Amino acid sequence: MALITVGLIAIMMVMTYFLAQRIARLSRTATIILDLIEAAIVIASVIILRQTFWVLNNGNVLSWGYAIAQLMILLFSLYSMQNFAVALVNLIMPLFFYGQALYIGASLQYWWVSAIALVILISVILYISHHQALALDSEWRFLLLQLLYGFAWCMVIWSVRPFHLIYTVNVLVVFIIYMWIIRFFVTRVNRVISHFARLDQEANYDELTGVRNRANFDTTTVGVFGVYRQHPTTPITMAMFDIDHFKQFNDKYGHLTGDAVLKHVAHHFNEELAQQTNNGEIFRYGGEEFVIIFKDTAPTDAQRIVTSIRDTLQQHPVKINGQQLVVTVSIGISALQPDDADFNSWFKRVDHYLYLAKEAGRDRITVEGETQEFQ
Repeated sequence: MALITVGLIAIMMVMTYFLAQRIARLSRTATIILDLIEAAIVIASVIILRQTFWVLNNGNVLSWGYAIAQLMILLFSLYSMQNFAVALVNLIMPLFFYGQALYIGASLQYWWVSAIALVILISVILYISHHQALALDSEWRFLLLQLLYGFAWCMVIWSVRPFHLIYTVNVLVVFIIYMWIIRFFVTRVNRVISHFARLDQEANYDELTGVRNRANFDTTTVGVFGVYRQHPTTPITMAMFDIDHFKQFNDKYGHLTGDAVLKHVAHHFNEELAQQTNNGEIFRYGGEEFVIIFKDTAPTDAQRIVTSIRDTLQQHPVKINGQQLVVTVSIGISALQPDDADFNSWFKRVDHYLYLAKEAGRDRITVEGETQEFQ
């Protein structure tokens, strides 16, 4: 059973890391869905644990081994899965247990013990859900939270199935030892994950703007071109834009202002893009030039999205030293065509369309060779 519990915890840890890598790039709706998936993983782990004990104990789950394993799963999820849905599962579980016990005929004699325990348990759960890192970093805080969490759960169980209180001491000691071992490995695994996350950030993301960099763009386009060759009916569109008169920001206000403008535009496009579509990825190609790759998106749809983002950019000027600097962009858009011999031919066409938009007076968009002014 210890191996099964550790195995479930390991699966939860891997799934948490897998999902965490994608949450930052998704829209708010998609993030909520992933949070619900994490909560479902916790519930599934508890169900698997219960069914395993049920089989091994001939239909009986009245075991302190089962109780300790379940508490480990629930508490580990609070520390590793930092979302409201998982905290809600932890809040519901003691209420579910108590309600189930009453349903099968448990006595209400010690309801007040359960009420006090629930208040303690809810307080601990809410604290951990908002201070996971702080709770893991401090050994004494971690110990106190384990004692309160385990003790409160024991009192909830005792209120419907009274047992000798010496068992509480035994359960708490075993529970704390197990959780301390888990904490040891979790903190070290988190350090390894953080290290690789930093390496990934440095290798694939632009340090100044935070969006994907040129190296990641080169890697991504190889895959995109290969996918298109296998599925030529799936539209793939590239949009390239740069900041109009960017040199003037540097010359007139200084390079720090120029950096602020770059970060503002990149963050704005990145956030708005995530809200409007799951098929777009933005890259800083170099200097003030950015590229967006739209998968499964026609040029007209890409035009609608980038135009909408450009319009909101106009409504959110850069604020520097009390000044509001309005930033405009010029954009070129083209879809990957069957007669594009390689990626460079597609890229050069998009770059040329960007040049046409700038040549026509800037603050314009050229889609498949047709230049238009923004409305």
